[in-house]
Order: sequence, then C-alpha cells, then structure tokens
Amino acid sequence: MKAITLLGSTGSIGTQTLDILSQYPDQFRLVGLAARRNVELLADQIRQFRPEIVAICDEAQFPLLKEAIADLDPQPILLAGEAGVVEVARYGDAEAVVTGIVGCAGLLPTIAAIEAGKDIALANKETLIAGGPVVNPLIEKHGVKLLPADSEHSAIFQCL
Repeated sequence: MKAITLLGSTGSIGTQTLDILSQYPDQFRLVGLAARRNVELLADQIRQFRPEIVAICDEAQFPLLKEAIADLDPQPILLAGEAGVVEVARYGDAEAVVTGIVGCAGLLPTIAAIEAGKDIALANKETLIAGGPVVNPLIEKHGVKLLPADSEHSAIFQCL
C-alpha cells in the first residue's frame, strides 16, 4: 500500500487525486491533506479519508475547521498557515506528495517534501519555473523522483 500526502486537496488536481484514491482503497493510504480555505470540502475529505495530519493555509478558517470535525475520533493533527502546510508536506511515512497548490505558494512545501525524501507528483509549474535552481539540485541530492501530475507537465516530461 502506497502512502500519499496531498497538498491542494480542495482544488481541481486535489479532488481528482482523491477520486482516484477512493477507487483504489487497497492500494493507497492518505497520510496528510492541505487546503487553502475551503473548510466544508476539507472537512468532508477528512471524514472520508481519515488522514493523520491536516493543514488549512488560511488561518482565519482554522477554528471553523476544528469545529467542523470536532466529533471525529480519532482527531487528525490540525495545523494552520503556511508553516502548517510545510509540516504536512514533510510529515510521516508518506512515500509521495502530490502538490496541487497553485502558484509560488507550492514552492516551500515542495522543498520540505523533497528534503524529507518524498517523491513528488507535481501539478504546479511555478515550482519548477521560479524554484528550479533550488528544487532541481535538491531532487538530485535527496534521490527523489519528480513526476508530472498534470497534462501540461506530462507533455513536457514526455518531450524530455
């Protein structure tokens, strides 16, 4: 069973990734989730997949998320802010991190996951465009794989 962490779980890439995970529950285990601010959808995802750790980037939404899942037992570790998302990215025994965070906000969590030795399924081109000079040497140093998780990235990957 492959352990996965998903960053950007309430966006398009995130929801599509969770659809796939739900179709293959005997092959994947979701370790962590991170989302920007959609408390309602994130709470539903927590209830369905029961991750060990969750972060919501928008700190103002943190109390609402805590309230939305207050009845769950066991409770996941709940974090907030960019630091929380970074912690989710590096947490635990996840073998791979799917990064569906939009824009440059995905850079620091991706770096944290790479430094923790996790393979990266990347759906965020800004991480390579803006952060390539930092990210690429780290990938090599830590011996992790970088895989495309979006059609544009896949096309570029196939050309290389």
